[in-house]
Amino acid sequence: MVSSSTKALNTSDMEVDALPYVDKEIDDPDMKTAVDRLIEQEMRRMKRKERSDLPLKVDLFEKNEVLAQEWARVGKKQPLEAMDISRYELKGPDDEDDVDAWKEAVNNTKAQLESQAGSMFNLELLQKYGANAWRVHNYQLEAYLKQIQNETELYRNEIRTINRQRKEDQTEAASTLQSLENKWSDLVTQNLQVEIACAALESEVEELRRYRQQANK
Repeated sequence: MVSSSTKALNTSDMEVDALPYVDKEIDDPDMKTAVDRLIEQEMRRMKRKERSDLPLKVDLFEKNEVLAQEWARVGKKQPLEAMDISRYELKGPDDEDDVDAWKEAVNNTKAQLESQAGSMFNLELLQKYGANAWRVHNYQLEAYLKQIQNETELYRNEIRTINRQRKEDQTEAASTLQSLENKWSDLVTQNLQVEIACAALESEVEELRRYRQQANK
């Protein structure tokens, strides 16, 4: 099974060639200032690139017209209309002789009575089963929390293992890098000495040529 950190390294679109356990030049304040200045200059020349693959606009609640309208209202920062509670009021008709108005009032009263009965039934259920339901819910949350904590600790251990391995690899390679750097410095010095010797020989050859030309005149 491939760890998530290994996947992240494999899918990275850039190669990190820094050797923080070997390169100590950055500890020099002057060097750090110079590096920060070069990085800032380079970033100014870089073009901003949107690295996220997420769409810039998402159409929510396409299949729910009510939620879509509410989302549009929130997006426009329009105030929420107050809920109409007139249907919950138990009032008689204005015209006491209107039979249809009395029937509508009676039907509304029956609806309110049924609603209250349903509310009382829900309260009884809550009183009987609510405490246990909350205990089960809290138990599930605690189990979920424990799972997240275990995964977090697992990732931290992976990070520590990777950093420890990086330090060991870089520490082991430090002597080889130092040897190669010394060899490179010696070769550069030798090349410089050869260039100086070649320049001296060329100057000597040119001097001999001029002497020969003067001698042949």
